[in-house]
Amino acid sequence: MENENAKVKKTSKGLIIGIIAAVLVVAVIAVVVIFSMSSGDVGKVGELSITKQEYLVLSKFNMNSFLQNAQSADPAKFDWNQKYQGSTAKEQIKKATLDSIQEIKIQLIKAKEAGIKLEKTDLDNIEAAINQRIQNAGGSRSQADKQLKQDYGVSLADYKEVYKELVLSQKYIESERNKVKVPDEEVKKQYDDHKADYDKVTVTHILIATQDLQTGAAFTEGKKKEAKDKAENLLKQIQEGADMQALAEKNSDDKDQNGAVNNKGVYTFVKGQMVPQFEDWAFANRKAGDTGIVETSYGYHVMRFEKREETKYDDVKDQIKSTILNKKFEDEFLTKKLDSWKKVFPLKKDEDALAKIDKTLYK
Repeated sequence: MENENAKVKKTSKGLIIGIIAAVLVVAVIAVVVIFSMSSGDVGKVGELSITKQEYLVLSKFNMNSFLQNAQSADPAKFDWNQKYQGSTAKEQIKKATLDSIQEIKIQLIKAKEAGIKLEKTDLDNIEAAINQRIQNAGGSRSQADKQLKQDYGVSLADYKEVYKELVLSQKYIESERNKVKVPDEEVKKQYDDHKADYDKVTVTHILIATQDLQTGAAFTEGKKKEAKDKAENLLKQIQEGADMQALAEKNSDDKDQNGAVNNKGVYTFVKGQMVPQFEDWAFANRKAGDTGIVETSYGYHVMRFEKREETKYDDVKDQIKSTILNKKFEDEFLTKKLDSWKKVFPLKKDEDALAKIDKTLYK
């Protein structure tokens, strides 16, 4: 996730993640997206067809996520033609949808080539998932079927068959991931060579926004000047002894979807979790009580440094190993192998059919 796509924090905990990052990063190994097996092809990957329902369901999934992060509950009132980073919301959703479908189809092809099949345990888990969905619909199979058709345009039977394919796709991904090895010596060396990078710091901050945090639209120069003046005034109050957390709860624009200030403005983090300007300030040679103002693309952050703590190797070795493994897996599989396979199994689209579906999605 790019730093620019979060107010401060890269992860989903804490500060609200920016709309584009939250919506369009569709994990290759995700198994929550439901594809339909019904007729109505809109494209192909290799010899595998892409159905109308597959495209429709994943598009709706992305649209719903987009609306959630935009804090908008009504798709009919949302402007899907609004531009983010050079292209419209619906253009980015379409691209993400087709990219994800292509990747999942390739995984299914490769699973078959590798002889990876669903075992009884897998099938039992799938059946349990279907039963859970029925229970969530009040125990009624017909109601669960109706709900799926309303939400994604697929029947319960379609859901079950596609879920099998997604579990199989996941098994293939895990088989590739299990090939990646990270020796303990490599983990320890990473820690020893970058020990200070694993320190954690705690800061309190108040965000005074200089952009619309839902759309990313920049404020006018006049409003930016007002934001800067407000930040400087708050800093002065803090330096004179005012309660910073109380000021944060009253003034900070770093809020969750319910309108509450995240963590009362207090964050503990390690390197790599924050946008650069925020992180650079916090990890400079600071002492408790240091204050200042940091400007990011999101606005002015009134800062107070609380503490810095060394993290012991045993406390972070699993995290370091996971980070190294993820990087190797990304380089070796998600980038090299998957990119090369996309050339072997290109995405073929029926643009006319896709355009017709888009008209129903964004009307």
